[in-house]
Amino acid sequence: MLKKVGIVTFHRAKNYGAVLQGYALQHTIQELGNECEIIDYKCENIDNGYKPFQFNKADPIKSILKSVLMFRKRALRIERFSSFYNNYLKISNKTYSDDDISECKTKYDLFVSGSDQVWGPGRDGVNPDGAYFLSFADDSQKFSYAASFGVTNISDAKAKDLKPLLDGFQTYSVREKSALSIVKKVTGKDGVCHIDPTLLLSSDDWKKISVKKIDKPYILVFNVKPVKSLIDYAEKLSKEKNLPVIYITDNPQKKRNNFTYVSAPTVEEFLGYFANATYTVTNSFHGTAFSVIFHRNLFVEYETAKGFNDRAKNLLQTVGINREIKGGNATESEIDWKKVDEILQAERKRSVDYLKEITK
Repeated sequence: MLKKVGIVTFHRAKNYGAVLQGYALQHTIQELGNECEIIDYKCENIDNGYKPFQFNKADPIKSILKSVLMFRKRALRIERFSSFYNNYLKISNKTYSDDDISECKTKYDLFVSGSDQVWGPGRDGVNPDGAYFLSFADDSQKFSYAASFGVTNISDAKAKDLKPLLDGFQTYSVREKSALSIVKKVTGKDGVCHIDPTLLLSSDDWKKISVKKIDKPYILVFNVKPVKSLIDYAEKLSKEKNLPVIYITDNPQKKRNNFTYVSAPTVEEFLGYFANATYTVTNSFHGTAFSVIFHRNLFVEYETAKGFNDRAKNLLQTVGINREIKGGNATESEIDWKKVDEILQAERKRSVDYLKEITK
């Protein structure tokens, strides 16, 4: 029987990984014969984080000056992401807030929380947003897909905070292996790992919506936040391979020779940069994921400005790739792409079978 499925995720974030994982999950559920919408839940913290003008009480002068300098880039990013939403995502007609999201309960057969870090436990003293835990829905409607906590472990106090939010889910599908122990600690129940939604689609699927901008060979750099060691490695690789660097960033720390800086490409162009790169250098999980999907010659630094990237390491270990940047060096070990694809195909089947089961 055809089901109407509502996805709750970070689709309003002006972030490439966030919007593309939402697109991929919706596309996959639709391909299974279901009606599927992304619920346009407006989280103030997310919306405020991407406004063109940012004000920080702790450093008002610096934040105002930065906002003036970055205003056009931020506004362009909003415009380009809005274009992708309108062209590729099926979003609920109504925008919901905490006050009225409970109305959704009677409009959908079931809800899927995920993917991305929708189950982030929040800072000490700050409660997580219940909407991403489907607190508005009946227990029988609560499912997840590749949900992430964004951390590898949580305190007993945080586990206590999360328990009433996670209790009642019909299934606990998570993205990282470390999340399984968190689910067990909080609920006493077992979860299951599934691949990030971006990996559910093939390279051919993604190429259908990608836009190619460059015809010559290049090294692509994409990072979570600018990290000097990562950029140093890209510069070193550029000299070794005699290739130019395309660096996707809104805020380069220091201009470097042979680097071309690309600010706020469209989502389709972002895909194209990965699809056509000769090498990729990244510390981003989704940068790693798209490098794998497109069979790019990738190098990944797990240490980031936000801490250790357990998600990227988990993915590369799963598919048998060892291309870690460490101490400014990396080994260009051979990648058996046939084996990688076989592993990915098995993971896709297992993940799609799960989505079939919860929507049947």
